[in-house]
This record gives sequence, structure tokens and C-alpha cells, in this order.
Amino acid sequence: MLFRNVVILDENFKPGAGVCVGIKDGVICHIGDYAEGYGEEFDCTGLLMTPAFCSAHSHNAMVLLRGAGTDLPLQRWLNEAIFPKEALLTGGDIYNGTLAACAEMLKYGVVSSNDMYIVSGKDMIRAYRDAGIKANVSVSVVCFDPSDPFINRPEIRMYEELFSEVGANDGDIRVDCSVHAEYTNTENSVRAIAELASRHGAGFHVHISETKAEHAACIERRGMTPVRFMEKCGAFENRVIAAHCVYCSDDDLALMAEKGAFMASCPTSNLKLGSGIPDYSKCFKNGVPVCLGTDGVASNNNLNMLKEAKLMALLAKGAACDPTLCTTAETLKAATRNGWLSQGRADSGLIKEGMCADLALFRVDTVNTMPSPDEADTLLYSCDGEAYMTVVNGKILYKDGEYFTIDTEKLKYEIGV
Repeated sequence: MLFRNVVILDENFKPGAGVCVGIKDGVICHIGDYAEGYGEEFDCTGLLMTPAFCSAHSHNAMVLLRGAGTDLPLQRWLNEAIFPKEALLTGGDIYNGTLAACAEMLKYGVVSSNDMYIVSGKDMIRAYRDAGIKANVSVSVVCFDPSDPFINRPEIRMYEELFSEVGANDGDIRVDCSVHAEYTNTENSVRAIAELASRHGAGFHVHISETKAEHAACIERRGMTPVRFMEKCGAFENRVIAAHCVYCSDDDLALMAEKGAFMASCPTSNLKLGSGIPDYSKCFKNGVPVCLGTDGVASNNNLNMLKEAKLMALLAKGAACDPTLCTTAETLKAATRNGWLSQGRADSGLIKEGMCADLALFRVDTVNTMPSPDEADTLLYSCDGEAYMTVVNGKILYKDGEYFTIDTEKLKYEIGV
């Protein structure tokens, strides 16, 4: 296909002039003047093309729990509103919830996520395959018994089955390993999952220092921060996706930068649960690769990545009283390229010849976006987040409210809407 007269975000996330973008076999093959031989053509006057968003931390089947436990702090929210409901979820629920999340993500130009959840990784994978979008799937491990050596556990066998089905390092659907958090695991369980990730070349996905109480309790209990505990257990020998990182110390951030660990910030969730605001200026100063996630819908209420990006930029500028922080380009990179890199997918997240055609197009000629002298600024601060078109591997999966892989009416019936 050929997109004509489209403004694109270049490799530096700056808007460029209207060009033609040609796609063949799921790959961007041409950026420049008009060229023939690309099949179906689209006139993109009034549209901005961006790399598709990648949510670096999510619990996507939690769309079934949208808004549960509103106005509760994290531990009460988990124990009173979330864990009891999650205990009732079946594999079928996980499939339907994940598929519903896929529909919502496509609406917002999101085509991949680091999805950490529970119960059934196979049903998560099945939903992503049916929707046609990408994902790094992990099932979070919990273990409270320090005497358990965590060998030959059902969780290990489950992961081995997932790896045999989809693998860790190629394909649209991949498997990463996950422990829920320091406070829900033992040293043995973290070591076992970290070693499992290393054997398969998978990522290691974990919640880190989400609240002040969590961070302080870990220091009191173990004599070290959650980051240092995870390092002690071997987690940082892998590609690490560290969710939240609201209370990481300078030493923590220096270690994360040294190891190339990705901070998956979830500003809406952290604010709604009253968990706090990360020191973004320190993260950038330390060289930590920052990316963005939506977290679960129960603590966010939607999967709109543009809202996350705008909020991160505003929080960074406002908290530091420095409007130069978190530039438009840096923020959009966090929502796109850095998220893809956190998945080990260096072939996506940029509009560049040879990259996967994972793309989103947004209107910048509407009443709330015009005039638009700087389309990148307009995208971040003026757009409402809904994409006009969402493309995965060169295939249009969503266009102007229409889905091509998901029967949303059937889905509403299945989840009881």
C-alpha cells in the first residue's frame, strides 16, 4: 500500500513534510516522492503518521474490572477490590478480556504491549493472535513460602509450555518471564524465574517501588531496595521491564541505566491510586530508558497512550518547574520506540525504510487540532488519542471506527455488556 501526502514523524520524532510512504510485505520500503507499484493508495491530507504505540506495562484482561476499587489506596485496592475478583476469572474470561483490550488498543493506535497477567497465558496468546496485534506475554509468579525451593513448580512447567508454543525472541507474540513484585515473592522464586528468563533469552517483567510503603518495607525486610534485591537474585542479567519505579533511589537508577533496564512508567495509574510521581528528571539525567505503559484498566480506566504521554510530560515539567524537560520528541519516543525496544523489537517503533510497518495515523485537521504548525506538538497536547487508522505489519486492522479482525458486537455479548 502507498500513503500519499502524509506528514510523518522522522527518526528524531520531528514532523516532516508531506511525503509518500510505501509498504510491501509488512515492511516500510519507501519514504519520499510518489512511487508506483505499491498497490492500494490512500490520500492522507490532514493526517499525521506516527510509529504505532507500544504499552510497556499492562494487565490487559483487566478491562473486565474497569474502574473497580475507585478511590482506594494500592494495598486496599488489591486486597479488597481486585484479588477477590481475579480469583474468579476463567481462561475464557482472560481471552475475552484480552480481546476487548485489543479492540481498545487499536482504537488508540496501540499495537503491542508488555502484558503481565494471571491464570492463562495460552488464552492471552490466543486473543492476540485472533486480533492480529503483537504482544510480549507474561504470567506473574507469586510465592510467599521462603522454604519452597521453587523447583519443578507448576509455574515453571507453564512457562516451558508457553516457550515451546511461541518462543521468546521472534514472532508477533513472544513470552517474557515475570514475578509480580518483591513483596509477593521469595528469593528462591525470583532466582528461579530470572534463571528461566536467561535460559530462554526472555525479558524479566516486574513491579518495582510502586509505593513509598513498598519501597521502605523492602529496605526494612531485606536491608536493600527492591531494585537491589532483584539484582541480587539475578534479574538484571536479563532484559528488564521495571514497572512504575516511583520511589527508586539514585543508586537504583544508576544501576538500571548501567544494566539497560527499562522503566515502564504508568502516570495515570500512579496518580489514581495515590502512589506518587516518579522523578522523571533524575531518570533522564541517569540515562534510564523511560517508556510508558497504561497499567490495568481498573487503575487507569482506559488504554489511551496519548493521554499517558501528555500526563508524563506535564508531570515532569511541573514537578521540576522546568518546561524544557520531557520534550515532545522525548515523550513520543517513550510512548513508541522505547516501548518496542523494551520488548526486544528493534525492528519497530520508527518510520524508516526497513522497519516493520506498525503505524498509526491521526487527524490533525479537526476543530480541536487546527491550526497545526507543529504536528508533533498537536499530537501530544491537542489530540484526544483516537487514531484514524491503525496498521500492524502493513495490514489495516482499524480505520475510522471500523475493525477488521474483531467482532465487537459479539465481544460485547460474550463479556455481558
